[in-house]
Amino acid sequence: MNILGLRRLLFLSAAATLLVTVSVTPAMAQKGGDNDPDRVVSAGGKFPAGWSARPDRGTADQIVFTEAANAYRFTMGPAATFSNPAWAKSGDYKFSARVGQTKAPTHPVSYGLMIGGTALAGDNPVYTYFLLRNQGEFFIANREGAQRPVIVDWTANPVINKQGADGKQSNVLGIQVQGADVIFTINGTEVTRLPKSKLHTDGLIGFRVGHNIDVQIDQVSR
Repeated sequence: MNILGLRRLLFLSAAATLLVTVSVTPAMAQKGGDNDPDRVVSAGGKFPAGWSARPDRGTADQIVFTEAANAYRFTMGPAATFSNPAWAKSGDYKFSARVGQTKAPTHPVSYGLMIGGTALAGDNPVYTYFLLRNQGEFFIANREGAQRPVIVDWTANPVINKQGADGKQSNVLGIQVQGADVIFTINGTEVTRLPKSKLHTDGLIGFRVGHNIDVQIDQVSR
């Protein structure tokens, strides 16, 4: 083969490689876009009386939520926010519960309390949520329709009990609305205090649980 023919062959080979790369990469990216898809949960969708769930995606049938002896147990497919119309608060109030994961998640997943819930079944739900996760961090944000403005980003605090060697974690979360302030506590210690004006406090109170996690909540005070 002469020099001209060799150059032509190399050019065609490089072009073919580029075409394959351009064609394959988007498909590969789409396949790997979610490294932890919501797991399949059987026998879900039947909740304790009065309770409903707003899943982030999918349906409530992908969630198992039971109540026994004043303890609430969640086996999650998709993440969801849980509410009960009998649990409504306004003005000054306190809301606390012991929240805990019952086994180690596949990656850090958050769970905790929800307050100020309104229009939870509609297209523009509103609420504030106070969460923690197994690494010993807490988080506070608002939900305002499609927006989720962060109020306090993930923050480590030594008062938080981290996940143990057995994969379990347990902490008591508390929210106190007091005048113009909202006080957030973990295991009885104040971790932050925020202006009420920055949050949603009047409305339903309940729980917020992340996806693919098993959680138990008890010792509820409201």
